[in-house]
Formats: sequence, structure tokens, C-alpha cells
Amino acid sequence: MSTRILFIVISLCISIAEVSAQQVIMGTNNYVEYQVGTLPFVISVSHGGDLEPSSIPNRTCNSAVNATDAFTIETALEIKNTLFAITGCYPTVIISHLKRNKLDPNRNLADGACGNSEAETSWNEFHNFIAVARNSANQQFNNQTFFVDMHGHGNPIQRIELGYLLYDNELAFADSILNLNQYINFSSIKNLVHSNLNNYTHAELLRGQKSFGTLLTNRNFPSVPSQSIPFPGTTTNYFSGGYITVNHTSYTSGVNINGLQMELNYTGVRDTPSNRTQFAIAFSEALIEFMNTHFNMVWDSCTPLSTNEVTLNNFPEFYPNPVKKGIFFYSGNLEDKTYNYSIYNNLGQVIKMGQLSKSENTIDTKNLDSGLYLIIMSNTQIGETVIKKLIVD
Repeated sequence: MSTRILFIVISLCISIAEVSAQQVIMGTNNYVEYQVGTLPFVISVSHGGDLEPSSIPNRTCNSAVNATDAFTIETALEIKNTLFAITGCYPTVIISHLKRNKLDPNRNLADGACGNSEAETSWNEFHNFIAVARNSANQQFNNQTFFVDMHGHGNPIQRIELGYLLYDNELAFADSILNLNQYINFSSIKNLVHSNLNNYTHAELLRGQKSFGTLLTNRNFPSVPSQSIPFPGTTTNYFSGGYITVNHTSYTSGVNINGLQMELNYTGVRDTPSNRTQFAIAFSEALIEFMNTHFNMVWDSCTPLSTNEVTLNNFPEFYPNPVKKGIFFYSGNLEDKTYNYSIYNNLGQVIKMGQLSKSENTIDTKNLDSGLYLIIMSNTQIGETVIKKLIVD
């Protein structure tokens, strides 16, 4: 689809996007936002927030870096709306609204929150939301999912930097070196190397004809690594990826999602609403081509699980919430429907599963520690799914 035609399609779909509800879950004090999607794509934004609550001191520990990535939230939301216009479904978007001088989710807990309990709560919620989102997407799409952690860079070279957890000097290696298991195991797309449809090598997935960087470059957004810029050079302050990419991609054993850290240049990408729109179109087209090429995609499977406004209004509520530990957690009117549920802890792990129905509408919380949990409930026969917060005192 050409950019001109796609832009017309997006314009025609604006009214649909405005009336089609997307479920949103807010963390404690509304510092972290989880926009629930049903596409096999998750995007996080950790450095674009502007909230500066006085209850959280400014980060000064361990030589804290506090620069804000301007307009990254706006860019991610533009991508979300573009993907909705194309597919009829939303990707998942997870946002930290705290300014980076208060919280940095792309650092470990100690460095990211600097010992403040309020910031630590938001750090945990941010990573919990990512873990739940990728696990949910992987279950729905049989591990055919992709994750992007979005940032903005201030390097003078105006190009997009894609971080696969390989250093700048490593990307300069010959393909034969990058295809060794040693470097595949360092990569945030490690699983894709072993499972892509057309048996592309690691080096080809990083900078070949169908690499994500090349697909963006072909749409007039120069990127590194790619065919035209196979490696960044060792004096460009290139970002290879951070804490989020390490812990939420297949680099970490047991995490079955491939992804990367994306560093967007400012000029021509993030700087104006028009440029953000044009980039969102290019990004969405590149993402779909990339996933169609390398994954066994069934895009229309997102449609039955899309949550519309009617579903949200009629979906069972839980009470009491917050609930005391050891008290049964009641759901509202379930009519004659049966729902499967899974409860996730703050590590994104499933700790309780079961079914709810008109006759069995309680969940025992005696084995749950105090804290924030998420419950995913679904009835695939009627195409309903929703995620609820559960707070245990």
C-alpha cells in the first residue's frame, strides 16, 4: 500500500478510532499507563513523561542521567492509531508518565528509583505491565510477537538507531562472525534467528534486505543497522539497548518475545505533528512487512478479541477491590457465561488460574501477598476479553 493511499485510509478511519474504546489501566497515582492491545506488538515508552511529584525526590544516585526524550509518547500514540487504522486492532502501549528525574524504568530498580518507595512502586508496575502484555500476546499469537522500547537520541547524526544488544564494534564484524552462536546469544532477536520463516541468518535479520532497519530506510527513514548503514561506527555514541530490552526480549532465557530498543532522531521524526504522522505510517508499514516476512502471521485473529465499548460496559466487575488477603474476591453478574481467568504478579508470572461462572463467581485470595495484580478474563466463544487491576491489602 502506498503512503498516499495509506494516509487516505487513516483519514477515513479517524472517526472509527475515536469511537472504538481501548481498555486503559492506570498504575498507582496514574504514574504508569497500560493501554491494552490485541495485536502481536508491544511498545513501551519510559523517558517521555513530564510528571514531577514533589513526593518523589529528584534522582541523583549513581550519576543519574535525567534527560527527557521529547515527543516519544506522542510518537508511540501516533503509531498506535496508524496500526489501528490499518488492522482494526490496537497494539499494546505502556507509558511512564513520570519525568526521568523522578523515575527511569530503563535502569535497574536501585538506579531507576534511587531508593524512593513511591518510585519503586511505579518501576515495578511498569515492568509488570510489559511482562503481562508480552505473555498475553504470546499466548494469543503462539509466540509470534514483537516488542519495541522507544526512545529519542540527541546524537548529531540524524538517523534512527536500532539496538539489538550488540555493541557498535560488534556490528562492524563480518556476517560470518555475527552468525556465530556467541553473538546470536547476545542478541535481542535470538529466538527469531532459530524460528524465522525463510531461514534468514542473524546478520541478515540485523542488516539484510528484509531487516527492520532496511525496511525503514526504504521508506526514507535512514536507520542503523541496515543494508545501507550496516554498522554505526565506534565514535557515534550509538545506543545498543538498555535494561528494558535486556529483560523483556529473548536475550533473557525464558522470555519468548523478540524485540529491540529504538532511538529516534529528533529532526524529521519527532519534531512536528506532521513528521510524527509520516514516521508512524512508515513504521507501521515496515513492521507489518517485517512480521509478514519473518513470522507466521494471522493478523485477523486480533479481531475477535478486540474489546469494544459495549463489552467493557457489560463486563463483570469485581468487589471488594482493594480486597483483604484471605477474603474471597467476588465477581459481578456473570449471567450464563463462563470466563477463563489468569492472575499475574508483579513479575508478570501467572500465579493463579481458573474459571468463573454464575455458580462459581469467587476467587480465594488467601495465598496472595499484598500488592498489585492483574487479572485477564476471556470468553473466546463470544469474543470478550478484559484486564482488571486487583489490589490486595
